[in-house]
Amino acid sequence: MKSLRFNLLILLTIVLLGGCSVKKNNIISRAYHGTTTHYNFYFNGRERLKQGAATLAEAHEDKYDRVLSIFKIGDLNKAKAVFPDFDEAIKKVSISITRHSIYVKGKKDRAIKEHNRWIPECYMVIGQSQFYKHDFWTAIETFQYISSEYQDDEIRPEALIWLTRSYLELGKMTDAEYLLDYLKADKKLPVKLTGYYNAVLAQYHLQRNDVVRGAEALKMAAASSKKKDDRARYYFILGQLQQKADSLPQAFLAYQNVIKLNPPYEMAFNARINRARCFDAGSGKSALVKKELQKMLKDEKNKEYRDQIYYALAGVAKQEQDEPLAIDLLNKSVQASTSNTTQKAVSYLELANIYLAQPNYMPAAAYYDSCLTNLTNDHPEYADIQAKRNSLDRLVKNLKIIINEDSLQQLASMSPEQRAEIIGKIVEAEDAEKERQKIEKENEQRIEEQEILEEKTLKNQPRSLTTPASATAGAWYFYNPSAISFGLSEFLKRWGNRKLEDNWRRSEKDLVIGEVVETVSVDSTVNNQQAINDSIAKLDSKSRKEAYLGQIPNSSEQIEASNSKIIEAYYNCGIIYKEQLSNIPESNKSFETLDQRFPSNKFKLPSYYNLYRSYSAMKDSVKANVYKNYILANAPESDYARLILNPNFYLEMKRKSEVIEVFYENTYRAYLNRQYALVIGRKQYADESFPVNNALSPKFSFLKALAVGKTRTLNDFQFELEDVIRRYPKDSVSIKAKEILDYIQGNNIKNTTLDTAAVDTNNLKDPFAASAKYIHDVDAMHFFVILSPKGLIQSAELITKIKSFNSRDFPNLPLTVNNGNIDLNIQYIAVMSFPNKDDGMSYYESIVGEENLVNQFDPQQVQYYVISQQNLSELTRTKDIKNYSQFFQEKYLQ
Repeated sequence: MKSLRFNLLILLTIVLLGGCSVKKNNIISRAYHGTTTHYNFYFNGRERLKQGAATLAEAHEDKYDRVLSIFKIGDLNKAKAVFPDFDEAIKKVSISITRHSIYVKGKKDRAIKEHNRWIPECYMVIGQSQFYKHDFWTAIETFQYISSEYQDDEIRPEALIWLTRSYLELGKMTDAEYLLDYLKADKKLPVKLTGYYNAVLAQYHLQRNDVVRGAEALKMAAASSKKKDDRARYYFILGQLQQKADSLPQAFLAYQNVIKLNPPYEMAFNARINRARCFDAGSGKSALVKKELQKMLKDEKNKEYRDQIYYALAGVAKQEQDEPLAIDLLNKSVQASTSNTTQKAVSYLELANIYLAQPNYMPAAAYYDSCLTNLTNDHPEYADIQAKRNSLDRLVKNLKIIINEDSLQQLASMSPEQRAEIIGKIVEAEDAEKERQKIEKENEQRIEEQEILEEKTLKNQPRSLTTPASATAGAWYFYNPSAISFGLSEFLKRWGNRKLEDNWRRSEKDLVIGEVVETVSVDSTVNNQQAINDSIAKLDSKSRKEAYLGQIPNSSEQIEASNSKIIEAYYNCGIIYKEQLSNIPESNKSFETLDQRFPSNKFKLPSYYNLYRSYSAMKDSVKANVYKNYILANAPESDYARLILNPNFYLEMKRKSEVIEVFYENTYRAYLNRQYALVIGRKQYADESFPVNNALSPKFSFLKALAVGKTRTLNDFQFELEDVIRRYPKDSVSIKAKEILDYIQGNNIKNTTLDTAAVDTNNLKDPFAASAKYIHDVDAMHFFVILSPKGLIQSAELITKIKSFNSRDFPNLPLTVNNGNIDLNIQYIAVMSFPNKDDGMSYYESIVGEENLVNQFDPQQVQYYVISQQNLSELTRTKDIKNYSQFFQEKYLQ
């Protein structure tokens, strides 16, 4: 009997094991492999995926000064901290796919397909893990496989949504649009995925900068999503979009919905702040809003958020048209921002915008500058703010020139005693301000040193005996990627994006967070005056008095020079108001004041033309005609007159110029190819076809002369060179022609063709390079420049190193770094500016001696010089680097 039972047990085992084969599609096989997959491999893999996704979402940093991202997936660096979770999830489900996939023919349709219903879910875990790892291309392949292999499975629509998200992360907008349209028309889209679909649709529209449709999609996402935290996030982003679009009542309701959903404290707090700034002044709710904010201000747990509360109160004051109160509250917000540099930047920006709207440009410029000091360069409005700052900075400098020169001329009209008294008071006020700043810095340093001491004290305290062992055992901070990611976020939140260097907490360092390389064109008058002011500021009281008295114009020549500065500044102001600030009334005022004070100024024609254009745009035909008629009557042959009579004048001239340039380029190539007869013929055609004395006429003549020198007698060559000198005495080609004549005469070359003569023009310097005339002015403003073949060095990397060097070794100099191109082949990096040659050379000696900076490059390819502003302009014009190199050796290094 026992033997029979034993045999039956063996037989049953064999039957069960045979039925569980992945090669068979039967109820036993499906039950066994489905259960094993679901409750073992898939379950464990999905849990690791959920754990990794939750950690990544927690590490994601929401920046409430800009529109939040719809999904919280962090960046690649944050994702790397949780790679182990996603790799383990992929490993778990991959084992299940290998061992438990029943991929055989069906009994009914006989088609080969998957019969373990959990295998598609395993592939979804793989695709989602790859997505969270920011491996979007691989994720695309996985989701495409799921959607094509399991077309009848309910998992397909979800895979297509994830595929759409992958396309969006890679910027493949056309592919994403196709899938979104397909899913919209798909009647099989499960209701539970509606909210997710609408959220992805919103991301698509926002990436296309279609805010209206993005907001509509967010409304639908918030209404159809099941998770409360998701709905709160969608409503918050919706409120941000409506607030930016000035749809304040709708934004108010959106933030109200956020608060009702009881989200995490930080989001709820920011929702209340933003809601306060969106209330309708005519709704009668201001008292309630202010009462709530005042209550928040008194709450001790909001101590670190008081800067944001003051900012919200300022928004309420602004809505109530109480601008002075708004300014006062914004200043309180700035003072309360001891660690939140982002909020400090936002408050400075609001102050700048208020003063710009008044308009009051001097404080506006200062506040934009302060904003950029605290703003990271990844902010979406950084470039716009920087452009406004630069325009206002240039405007303010020119306005100060006018004020300064007028004041100096007024002082010139006083007695020596009166001048000395006024200058004395100015110096005393400066000394008092310096002392105040010194005390303020000492107090700030004392506070920071106290904070450092407190931190060291806490660090040196013994660990409490009640601390769990698991908190320290084998968990050193830098072995824990999640801790590093979280710590970095907290550091940036408190201290901003500091450089990795000693004394990073020191407030007195003149560092600008998020500083970027700028290319700014600044007037010579402005730069020179700034250099003079910087030099004077370093002097003691007695020397400053003497320097200020020395600036007062006493002679007629000095008065004339002072007036020239005022004239240039008025004209610059008019252009800046018109072209960069769109303030036409102020622009007109600047140009008209310039004309009233200095009727014969050198900018009369361009000023009048700008006034004509401005009044025409304002539909003031009477004033427009005054300026138009003056130009037509007094300068009928000028370009301004031609522009008035023919608005397309410049466009037509540009087209003609392009034709001439192309023709000249081809003529020059013919010369290089030794087609000298063709060069001579093309020169004759140019004379007959193009305007007389166009910009390239001198070059055509010189090119012909060289061609003659290659094919005819020496007398013919000399005649052509003399003709070039006679016809174009002020052009650079005449200098070149004279050099060749001097060479011929100095070497006593006989009358023969140059093809057989001892001289060969190919051995001369580039015939098209203008000879430069450099001036040795030791007191002029100087720059340090690096010249290199284009593409040889990585400019951005080198600029970063130079800026770090400047901050460390020259912290008290307001140095900026500029880069650009000398021509199509030569690029430059410039450090500016130094008040004189000696300061420039001191910098030169320091930076050249610095390891792995400029001296790391081949000196045959990369040159670096100290150069005055005037000489830099000459070098840029002539491209004569070789000549300046010799000049630099003689005047600067010897």
